[in-house]
Amino acid sequence: WVTGSFTVKVPALPATIYVSETFLFALTLLFGPAPAVLTAALDGLFISLRHRSREPIRHLFNIAEPAISLGCAATVFYAITGEPPFAQAPGGNAGPASLILPVLGMGCAYFLFNSGLTAVAVAAETRTSPWVVWRQHLMWLGLNTLGGASLGLVLAVSLPRAALLDAHLLTWSNLGSLGIVLPLLVISFITFRTSVARVQDANHHLAELNKLYMSTVETLAMAIDAKDQTTHGHIRRVQAYAVALARAVGVKSETDVKAVETAALLHDMGKLAVPESILNKPGKLTAAEYERMKLHAPIGADILSQIEFPYPVAPIVRHHHENWDGTGYPDGLKGAAIPIGARIMSVVDCFDALVTDRPYRAALSVEQATAVLVERRGTMYDPAVVDAFIGIHPRLAAQHAADTVDDRSRIHFPRGPVAEPRDEPHAEDGGPEPGSADEILLVCQLAEEMGGRTTLHEMAEAIWWHVRRMVPAALAAIYVPDDRSRELVLRHASGTGADRVEGLRIGVGQGVSGWVADNGATLTSSYPALDLGTRLGDVVPPLESALSTPLVTGSRMVGVLTFYAGGQSFSSSDRRLVELVAAVIADPVARALEYEQGREATWKDGRTGLPNAWALARLLTSRALGAMPDRSFGLLCFAVDGQSGVSMAPDVALATFAAASRPVLRSGDLLLRHGENELVILLPDTRRQATAGVAGRILAALEGTAAQGLAPSVGLACAPADGRTIDELLLKAHACMEQGSASVRAAQA
Repeated sequence: WVTGSFTVKVPALPATIYVSETFLFALTLLFGPAPAVLTAALDGLFISLRHRSREPIRHLFNIAEPAISLGCAATVFYAITGEPPFAQAPGGNAGPASLILPVLGMGCAYFLFNSGLTAVAVAAETRTSPWVVWRQHLMWLGLNTLGGASLGLVLAVSLPRAALLDAHLLTWSNLGSLGIVLPLLVISFITFRTSVARVQDANHHLAELNKLYMSTVETLAMAIDAKDQTTHGHIRRVQAYAVALARAVGVKSETDVKAVETAALLHDMGKLAVPESILNKPGKLTAAEYERMKLHAPIGADILSQIEFPYPVAPIVRHHHENWDGTGYPDGLKGAAIPIGARIMSVVDCFDALVTDRPYRAALSVEQATAVLVERRGTMYDPAVVDAFIGIHPRLAAQHAADTVDDRSRIHFPRGPVAEPRDEPHAEDGGPEPGSADEILLVCQLAEEMGGRTTLHEMAEAIWWHVRRMVPAALAAIYVPDDRSRELVLRHASGTGADRVEGLRIGVGQGVSGWVADNGATLTSSYPALDLGTRLGDVVPPLESALSTPLVTGSRMVGVLTFYAGGQSFSSSDRRLVELVAAVIADPVARALEYEQGREATWKDGRTGLPNAWALARLLTSRALGAMPDRSFGLLCFAVDGQSGVSMAPDVALATFAAASRPVLRSGDLLLRHGENELVILLPDTRRQATAGVAGRILAALEGTAAQGLAPSVGLACAPADGRTIDELLLKAHACMEQGSASVRAAQA
C-alpha cells in the first residue's frame, strides 16, 4: 500500500510504474513463489481501489498481470537455482555471487511478461500494434526492472537468515537491513522519475514542433486549394487516402508515413506558379499549356526543398507524376526507382481526380474510376499499390463520408470590395506571373521563421523584412482588437513614419482596417488617410493606397495586417501574396499575443492597469539602484484610504487619483500601484526638495476633479540618501507619511 503511492507515469501511455517490484522480488527470494504471487495480486487490488476505476476489466488486469508476471519470474529463478527459498534454508550454501545469474533471469522473465501483457492491453485500448507499443514505449523500462531485481537481491541477502524463522520479523537487525536498501531505492526512484520527466518534456517539445510544421503545411495547402477552385477539397481527400494506402502496402516507418501525409497536402504546391487561366481552363490544354502544367511537379519540389522537413517530402512531390513503365515526368523514372510515396500519391491523386467534377468533364463513378486504375495497372501505376487501394477503398469511402470536414474549419480567402489595381503585363509579354516561385519561397521562409519568434515585435519585423521585397509598401501595421473598447490598437508598425503612428486606435467598422476587422474580408487600394488621418500627411511620396487583410485563426479574428503604399496602388498579385502571408502568420501572432498578455499580467495590476509592486521592485533594483547607484531618485507614496466625504471603492479611488496626477508628472516619471490602497510615484533625477514640490502640485491638482476629497496621506523618500532597496525606501516613505504634511513642508523648505 505504501510503495503503491510512489508512481511514475509512462510517457504517452495510459500506464504507470510502481516501486513495489523491489519488495516483490525480495519476497520471492525469501519465501518462494506462492507468498510473492499472493502479495503481488493484493498490491494490484490496492492500486485499483486507490484509482477507483469503474471498469471491471481494469481491476482484473491490475490484479492478474503482476501476479502472472511474478509467478513466471519466480519459476525461472527456482528452476535455475534448484534451491529452496531463503526462509526454508537459512543455512544454505548459495552465496550472492551464485545468485546473480538466476536473479538476472528472474528480472528478464518478469520484464518480458509484465511489459508484454501491458503492451497487449494498451494496444487493445488504443487500437495499435502491441509490438509498436512495446518497442516505442516499454522496451527502455527493462533496465528499471533489472535494477529492482538487483535491489531485491541485496535486501534478501542482507536480512539475517536465521531471523527469517523468528515469529517477530521486525527486529532491529531486520530494520537495519531495510535501512541499507531503502536509500538505494529512493535514489533509484528519484533518478528514474527525473529521467522520465525529461523524456516527457522532450516529447512535448517534439509534439509542439510537429504541430507547428503541420499547421504551416496545412496553411500552404489551403492556399493551393483556394487558387485552384476546380479541385476544391482535392488535397484533403488525397491525404486521407494516401496515409491509409501507405499503411496498407506495408510502410512501417512513422517517418515515411509522415512524409506521405505531408506530401499529400503539398503535392500540388507547384500549381501556385501556374497561371489560373491554365488551371481553370474549361477545355483541353494546348501542347504549350500542358508543358507549362507539367512544371508544377519540379517547381513544387524545388520550393519544398528549401524547408528542412524532418522527413523526405520533396522527392515524393517531384515524382508523383512518374509512370511505372518510365513514360512519366519530370525525370522518366521507372519501376521501383520511383519512391514508394510517389507511387502511392500517383494512384490516389488519379482516382480522386477521376471521381470529381472538372471544367472539361463530369465526374466518373467509383466503378468507372476503378476500371481506369485497373487498365493502367502495370503501365502507369505500381500493380501492388493499385491492388491495395482497390481493396481498402470501400472502407475509406465510408470513413470519408462520416468524417467530412466542416467547411467552417477552413481559412477562406474572401473577396471584399476592390479598387482598380495597377496594370500588369501578361505572361505572354514576359511580365511577372501570378503565384511566382519567388512569392511561394518567400512565404515558406516566413512560415519557417515564425517558429523561432516569441514576441509580436520580432514577428512583425520579420514579416516587414520579407514582404517589402515583393510588395510596394512604405509602411506596415499590425492592429489588435481591444475587446473592452471595441477598437483596434496599432501594436506594431514598420517603415516610413512608424514612430508617428504608435498607439493609433481605430474603431471597429471605421477606416480601412476597422472595416476589415468588422467584415472579415480583404480590402485593396483604399485611401490610407481613413486609417492614419493627417499623421503622415507630409510623407513624400504621399501614401495613396492601402491593402488590409484579417488575421484569422479558426473562427477567431486575432488582428488585422495592413500595408500602406505611396506612388502606386496594390495589384492583384500583391493581394494574393498578402492574403497568403496572413494565413501563415495568424496562428503565430495569436500565440505571441497570448505570451505577451501572460508576461504583462506578472507586472501589471489587472484592476487599475498600473504597474504593480513587483514591477517597482524590479525597476528600482535594475535601473535606479543597480545600474545608476549615484543618481538621485525621488519616491512619493500616496495612501488614499483617508477619504473625506467621498464614497469610492479602493480600485476606483486609485485609478481616479492616478488620472488626476498624470498631468503634473513628466513623461519619464513612473506611476505604480503598491498594496491595496497605495500609489507610488518614481521621479528620476529628482532631489528631495523637488520631490516635495511635485507632491504639493499633485495635491493641488486634485482640486476641481473627481479625486477632490480623497485626502491622501503623503510619504517621501529619496535614493540613495534614504536607502538602496525598495524596502528601505518604502519604510522611509511610510515613516514620513506617519509624520503628516509637516514632513513634506519641511522637505519643500
